[in-house]
Amino acid sequence: MDIREEEISRKRIFSGKLIDLDVETISLPNGKTALREIVNHPDASATIAINNQNKMLLVRQWREAIKQETLEIPAGLIDDTDASPLDAMKRELNEEGGYRAEYWEKISEFYSSCGFCNEKLYLFYCDTLTKVENKRPLDDDEFLTQVWYSLDELKQLLAQGMIVDSKTVMAINLWENMVLTGNRKND
Repeated sequence: MDIREEEISRKRIFSGKLIDLDVETISLPNGKTALREIVNHPDASATIAINNQNKMLLVRQWREAIKQETLEIPAGLIDDTDASPLDAMKRELNEEGGYRAEYWEKISEFYSSCGFCNEKLYLFYCDTLTKVENKRPLDDDEFLTQVWYSLDELKQLLAQGMIVDSKTVMAINLWENMVLTGNRKND
């Protein structure tokens, strides 16, 4: 059975600074129609940044959408100044962490919540970190602090429900898998 849905029409009902919201009328595989609300969001990059003590960099920040402080891997939107998702991540690592990395590897591409949003995330791994001399300033509306955690500490935070950001949960699980399979060491 073909399960594809076909777009019949689309109407933009909101245009914002960060997102646009469309309502689509679609044709279902059984011939009926339905509505789909689609959030259009720019793509973003994120990183598993590991220091020479084998700790992962997280940033602590307030997220108004869920009205709580979160622990998240460094991440940011890919903008017009970036030649690639990796360039965006290098910029964000400088801005959010104050670091640059010698080694970079793309680990994954995934959608943040494909049931209603088209935001694609590019996840990188980096290590051989050094502090930058010229740290980029945070965005005017961005307030965060950097914290470092070992893999064991991160697993404990996950078990306690202290990490609720999906890209960060995925990054921790991927890093653990990399360590377990020998793709990255964990001293």
